[in-house]
Order: sequence, then structure tokens, then C-alpha cells
Amino acid sequence: MTPAVTVTRSHDIARLDAGTGETRTRLAMTAASGESGTWRLSATTAPPGTGEEPDPGRHALAVHRALRGRAAPALGEDGLLVEAGRITTDVTCDGRRVAVSARTYLLVRDRDRVLHLQDGTDPPRSLPWAAAAGPGDVRPGDPVVLGPAALLALTAAAHEEDGTAGAPGSGCSSPYPPHDFPLHGLVTATGRPHADLCRACELLAEPDRWLVPHGTFGTGTRPPAVADRPPRKAFPPRALLLDSLTPCGRCADGRPDWLAAYCLVDGAEQARGRGLLRVRGAPDALLREAGAACAPARPALARDPIGRESYAQAPCVTTALTAGRLIVPAHP
Repeated sequence: MTPAVTVTRSHDIARLDAGTGETRTRLAMTAASGESGTWRLSATTAPPGTGEEPDPGRHALAVHRALRGRAAPALGEDGLLVEAGRITTDVTCDGRRVAVSARTYLLVRDRDRVLHLQDGTDPPRSLPWAAAAGPGDVRPGDPVVLGPAALLALTAAAHEEDGTAGAPGSGCSSPYPPHDFPLHGLVTATGRPHADLCRACELLAEPDRWLVPHGTFGTGTRPPAVADRPPRKAFPPRALLLDSLTPCGRCADGRPDWLAAYCLVDGAEQARGRGLLRVRGAPDALLREAGAACAPARPALARDPIGRESYAQAPCVTTALTAGRLIVPAHP
């Protein structure tokens, strides 16, 4: 007889953003197995903590205040997003608990650039910027480097244009704990088939999917995988680093326009860009200009066409582009 399995994921997450203030998510999601690989899903409020672990809300506030004070000269009017979370997973098989785990994490993000995403509650020791920079500080000859989020945005757009986007289960796994529900050990502990458990894990790992009809659960995708390029080239001595790319329409010749968050990298120092740059280019054409990875892969934010946040690993990549070729001049 197929063993009955119940998997419960509890999320206690506090997010502090200068633009929207504090939001708190306490949610428990349970998947109970049925016959023929079916699962019965339910959601409740997560139980309160035991008091032994740090409260995510207070921890997020403390980290946000400390980082804001440290980064104020570079941040200007913009702010950081700080998220502290605790994810608990409880698995029973035929009424007997077979696995339980708890995971805390801390996320620090500037716009779409992930500055810190690690297990535990320790904040980053430092932030990358030494100062702020404006569009006038960018030189036309500065080589362009695609940051992880920008590379993911171009890859997703290219896949969408050539019709390869949207394949269920395609893409890469998420490094973000609420979206990362590994199957390691569950097959052995429960005796259920890998494919059966994979479906339950996929649903429980993405609470956003509970907002759409049940029949669409199977169509969810991960961000498209980026070509595996191990670091093989040094970061340019000076470069315009595009932290993110957001589509914002098309010009008269049909080429897409993008709004780019950016940094200027000069040796060991980074200057955070004030505002956004407007750049132009078809995603496949821009990707053809990409060269080698110049930094190890790291967590990055990726957005799908309807704006849902996902996370993936991607490197910084050099290009044959220069700032003067890519940036659309400001209108007088």
C-alpha cells in the first residue's frame, strides 16, 4: 500500500522596504498525499515562534537601520530591501514524523540587485559602494558588464521572443529559501516516488502560485538557465556594470528600450548609479555581444512577464559593448 505522506511548510517572513514599509507573512502550507500521485492542498496561519529564535521583524528592522546608516551617501533617496525569514518543514509518513527541519535566512537587496542572501541571521560585513555616480560620470568608452539580474532579464526576454519560454519545469533552481524545497532525503524517508514528491515540493515552495486556479499549477516555470560559463576572464579595470534591466517599450525601429540600474566600477571601488539609464537593444543581439564570465555566479532576482519575483544563480559577464553604443542619449 502506498504510504500516506503529509508535508507542511511554515513561513515566518518579515520584509522591510523604504518604499512600502514593513510587511509580514506568516503562512503554513500543507500537502497531503492521495492515490495516483494526487495531493490535497491547504493553507493556514503559521504557528507563533517558540521565542527561542530571533523575531524576523525586529531583526530585519535592526539590519535595515544599520545598513542604511552605512550606505546613506551612496543610496541617496533610494533604500534597501531587507528580508529576514524562518522556514520550517515537517514531514510525516503514515502518521509518523520522518523529517523536520528549520532554516533561517537573511536577504538584502538594492533594487533588483541581490547584495546578500545567506542562511543564518548575520548581515553583510560591508556594502559594495564607496560613493554615488550620475549619468554624467559614465564615459562613452567604458566597457559594459552585465550583472547577474541583467543577464537573467536578457535571457528571459530572448527565450520569450524565440518561443522557448514557458516550458513547465524548465530553467534553474532557486537559491531563495522560500522557493527552494530540495527533495534530498524525502524519497528514502517516505517511500514515495521521486516524481510524486517533486510535484508536492514544487507547489509548496511557491506560495504565489496559490493565487491562480489549480489547473495552472503545472505551468509554472523557473527563470531560464544561463549558459554555464566558469570564471575565465578578469573584471575590466573600469566598467559600467548593469545591475538590472527592465523593459520599457520599443523605439521607432522596433528595438526594445530598457531601464538600467547601474554601478561604475573603477578598480576596487564601486559607485552606485543615481537614477536609471535608458539603453536600447534586442535581447538576442545584446546576448551575442556577451563574452566570458568575469565573476562567480551569485544569487540574482529574475522577473517573469507578469512580474512575479523569482531567484536564480548567474555570473557577471563581459561584453563587446561600450557605454556610448548602448546608452540612449537624454532628450534635451
